[in-house]
Amino acid sequence: MTTPRIPLTVTLVLGTCPPERRTVARQIAGRSAALVTIERQDDAESAHPDIDDAIDAVARHPLAPRHLVLDCGSTVRPVDAVSAVLGHRDTAVLDAVVTVVDAAHLLHDLQDDEYATHDEDGDTAYTARSMITVEQLEYADTIAVAGRRGVTHERLAVLLALLSHLNPTALTRMVEPVAARPRATPGTPATTSSREPLARYRDSPFELDRFSTSPGWIAMLNGEHRPWVDHDRVTTLRFDSPRAMHPERLLACFDGPIEAGRFGQVIRTAGFLVLATRASRVGVLQHVGSMIDLEPTSFETNDPGAPLGQELVVTGIDLDEVAITAALHACTLTDEELLAGPATWANYPDAFTPWSSTHER
Repeated sequence: MTTPRIPLTVTLVLGTCPPERRTVARQIAGRSAALVTIERQDDAESAHPDIDDAIDAVARHPLAPRHLVLDCGSTVRPVDAVSAVLGHRDTAVLDAVVTVVDAAHLLHDLQDDEYATHDEDGDTAYTARSMITVEQLEYADTIAVAGRRGVTHERLAVLLALLSHLNPTALTRMVEPVAARPRATPGTPATTSSREPLARYRDSPFELDRFSTSPGWIAMLNGEHRPWVDHDRVTTLRFDSPRAMHPERLLACFDGPIEAGRFGQVIRTAGFLVLATRASRVGVLQHVGSMIDLEPTSFETNDPGAPLGQELVVTGIDLDEVAITAALHACTLTDEELLAGPATWANYPDAFTPWSSTHER
């Protein structure tokens, strides 16, 4: 009689800074878990991780530990990684998604305009590194902050508030050697010893519902944006307008005053948007760093329950809320343009990537 094997408990460790990420992955694995690095060491930045093979190999091994820590590499998108693990329902259970950040380089990583390549259905796809960074933060259930040495208390306080605004549900832990651990101060998260186990890197087991709504912009649109730590320099605001956006003015706004920092340091903009040139369908706007993208949703603008016009969320540092709101309003159709109607709107210049029916999500 064969005894059924206990499913693997899987912890995903993400992060765009390899040294810090690998250190935390080793700390979590300790001596009782299998640790698998699923990126090629000789080409870490472009290798596509094979989570399926890693899970299958450990699950089949008769002597392997039943806890698997996956060091997922620099370019892994969290939704892809989580989907891969959830595809092994009979052999694996996802326990935690841990994202490791370097405090000294966080803002740079959120503005990185380089692109990473990865395989997508046999084709080479390109994703902005800044987008990978922000998604890894937004979808984590735990954020491990390393590299605080040399970062001032004021800067660290701003960074912690920014992390909390980007992902209000995540548990944040400071990671540093035990000997260098400072005395705890009110309002700052506890420091995590490098010898503490996985239990110190999460507050509860993985929950799919929490994962899907963890990004701060989604929480803001749902009326549930409650950052656990705040700072008067960090702001998240919501912009609503029933009028469609003029695509040329919208791009000019992001490429001009927003990117130049005229309204403060805009870190992240995301939400639902309707372009006048594509007025029949609702899109999802994604902006981080100098990258801006608009993808179609499954919603037509007249569908029951579809977002009404513009529902955008902006997160940043030292934002001029009045000015940025006015700038976004200036991107919507004027009274004269509105009266001109969809036939005229369709001829407006539109530099956004064309949509196809297979690209809807």
